[in-house]
Amino acid sequence: MRSEPERWRTDYARDGYLVVEDCLDKETLTALRTAVGRIVDDPDSLPPHLRAHVQLEREYARPDGDEDRDVTRLGRAVRLVMELPVFEPVFAELIRYDPLLDVLQALFGSREFHFHNYKCVNKAPGASGAFVWHRDLPYLYHSTPNLLTAMLCLDDMTEENGATVVLPGSHLLADENVAVGDQDIREEDLPPDLERRTVTCPAGSAVIFHVNILHGGGANRSSSPRRNVIGIWAGPDTYPTGAARYAYQGLYPRSQDPARRRQLTMALGDGDAEVSRPRAAAGTG
Repeated sequence: MRSEPERWRTDYARDGYLVVEDCLDKETLTALRTAVGRIVDDPDSLPPHLRAHVQLEREYARPDGDEDRDVTRLGRAVRLVMELPVFEPVFAELIRYDPLLDVLQALFGSREFHFHNYKCVNKAPGASGAFVWHRDLPYLYHSTPNLLTAMLCLDDMTEENGATVVLPGSHLLADENVAVGDQDIREEDLPPDLERRTVTCPAGSAVIFHVNILHGGGANRSSSPRRNVIGIWAGPDTYPTGAARYAYQGLYPRSQDPARRRQLTMALGDGDAEVSRPRAAAGTG
């Protein structure tokens, strides 16, 4: 990955999103693909405390049905896996993955940013749902909106497999005007003067979104899955206000504060030992 902090900051401030190719090295990309495959390929084989974090496409099917898919054929296709860090150490170690942390530190302008949660969105071919315009901020209850979404692409992101579409510049909307209804925005309510841009990139890329940016992803019409590991990160002096808590939430992987360094080591080990696992994850989102 090329280190381009000035470009990262410029693109992110202007557009509300940023693409960083080759953020995941080949070894990490392979390990994440393998670990995600163990979850989504046979969710019913998981122990109950882990299976509870896996949500199927058929559970999201709208009562009136989606026009372009037959709900009866969705089978056991997985849509979402919450609380990734409790499944395998490779996901917990991702909390302190330096190439991504370099990008986050540049965008937050500080080392004092912290982890919120990691999940996996799986777009199975022929099973993924319809396009929905939304913002991420409405369901992230924090004391300030200084948060971002970091999407790590385990597969190429293409128009055919439902690449994310963004409205660059829409992140500049005043925070107080972002409503709960912005989780499902009607086409006619979109700002009419903003460009629509499809974000395509190779596997291993990181796509960073401001939590206010208007975006959505279409159905996967290819023959292969599209899997993303998605993390939420909070900036300095930005704290959760909701009741839900997630596994390892509140870790500061770049902080120089001795207490926070100690917290990180106690939670994740020294980097060589296997990551400790909580008995149960708090909150499933």
